[in-house]
Amino acid sequence: MGSFVMDLLASLPKGDALAEPAWNSRHRGILSILWLHVLSVPMFGIYMEASPSLYLGGGGLLAFIAVAARLSVVRRRLQSAIATCGLMTASALLVHLSGGQIELHFHFFVMMSVIVLYQDWFPFLVGLQFIILDHGVVGTLMPDMVYGHAQGQTHPWTWALIHGGFILAECAALLYFWRVNELAQNEVRQSEARTRMIIETALDAVITSDATGTITGWNTQAELMFDVPRTEAIGKYLTTYVSASYPSTEPGPITPYAGLVPGAILNRRSEMLGHTCQGTSFPVEIAMSCLTVGGTQQFTIFVQDISERKQQEERLHRAKEAAEAASLAKSQFLANMSHEIRTPMNGVLGMTELLLTTPLNDKQRRYADTVHNSGTSLLHIINDILDFSKIEAGRLVLEYIPFGLRQMLTETIGLYHEQARKKGLTLSVTIAPESPDMVHGDPHRLRQILTNLVGNALKFTETGNVAVFVRPDDGDQGRVRIEVTDTGIGIPLHAQEKIFDSFSQADGSMTRKYGGTGLGLAIVKQLVGMMGGQLGLTSTPGQGTTFWFTISVDRSGSPETESQPHRSDETTPTMSTRQQPDN
Repeated sequence: MGSFVMDLLASLPKGDALAEPAWNSRHRGILSILWLHVLSVPMFGIYMEASPSLYLGGGGLLAFIAVAARLSVVRRRLQSAIATCGLMTASALLVHLSGGQIELHFHFFVMMSVIVLYQDWFPFLVGLQFIILDHGVVGTLMPDMVYGHAQGQTHPWTWALIHGGFILAECAALLYFWRVNELAQNEVRQSEARTRMIIETALDAVITSDATGTITGWNTQAELMFDVPRTEAIGKYLTTYVSASYPSTEPGPITPYAGLVPGAILNRRSEMLGHTCQGTSFPVEIAMSCLTVGGTQQFTIFVQDISERKQQEERLHRAKEAAEAASLAKSQFLANMSHEIRTPMNGVLGMTELLLTTPLNDKQRRYADTVHNSGTSLLHIINDILDFSKIEAGRLVLEYIPFGLRQMLTETIGLYHEQARKKGLTLSVTIAPESPDMVHGDPHRLRQILTNLVGNALKFTETGNVAVFVRPDDGDQGRVRIEVTDTGIGIPLHAQEKIFDSFSQADGSMTRKYGGTGLGLAIVKQLVGMMGGQLGLTSTPGQGTTFWFTISVDRSGSPETESQPHRSDETTPTMSTRQQPDN
């Protein structure tokens, strides 16, 4: 039983929850209804031909109550109780003036609904007690004034209970809707409190303004960011504290939001300048949104100080420029040094070749051959470094001349027949009949690509064969696909991803066993990209590797194409790797 009572009390409205503005508005409306009765009660008394003393006195009493309910010296709960007494008195007068007609009793129901607008238990209980006094006490003592029928006058208490039951039922319904409304208001207040807390604790400045740009809201972070207190900022224009980063010298179009920050775009981030009260400026990023409520536009502006981000960007930009300058200086240094070293090296090789043509004993010839072979290897390394540095520096330019593709391929592969014969390998080239013959491009760089790939295939193949296949790329006569296949040691899957990187080889032990700088495939990658092609490989460790590449070839040889040489900084090739399944 105790828990039931507690639950019942918890389900009742708490009361006295209206804010001051809402209470004042409702109180004025209820007093307006009371003043309406000040006029309507005497008019109704005249219509019912009642005693003038009753309706004139009643009208005066209602006027006095209406004035008393408006006195500022009276607390608002007492004001609401006085107004309630006035409404209940008006209802009783209408019933008494009509001689207790049953229809006039409904006026009490209407007035109770009006009194609930206060959402306060004090006026509600006052109204309920007034009804009990009027129907119970007055109805018992003077039933002819309250109940306008014979049964009511004969059994007034029975009809008092009947009327009381209806009043209680109405009060229960009013209390229910009162509680529902109270819960909804509490939820709204809690939501508003949460929103205010989020805004006040936000790390960004949150500013609200109307359509003219007048500031209406200014959170704590805005006070800290702009060094302006809330009371001073509210009422000023938003442009006082936020402006465009680069003011335009030309007048822009007039927009509906001319009072807001020029250059700001709704629902998009924009970089602006913030201004403190001391006149200092700092970079900010703002995001502005608009909400229309009741035909009025409300703007919310989120402001973030991006001073640290800008400083970081500036540091990164300077570091990038320094790194690019260092890389360019390195590439230029390598190119110059490679050129300077290659000139005397050619002299060494030339004089060694002349020495080999003179009469030498076996020991002297062996020494001279070693010098010549070592010099040749060193010259190849220098040439690779020179090409690589030119590509990095963006100074390598492709030729665009007509040449015979079949003849170039045959001659290039022919250079390696003797090397393949010495290792006991089979070297072959297969050119599809539909492959183009006369094309325009750079035959020297294409030969360099083939030389690197075929040379690597022969270097890493001990037994079996090396084969070169040439055909149009997927039937496209404007592109050629060239594959170099060997039966060598293969490349592990983990090494395939970095095989085309500069100074990279599949295994560190390869350098000791086979030699090389790891620049050859990096140069091939860059040259293929400059020719508008793709580069890739498939490999199975222990079974062999296939390197393939595609290049664009031009059969037309149009002047427009010839006048536009390809530079090394224009294109990077697309590469793909795939490991063949084990057979």
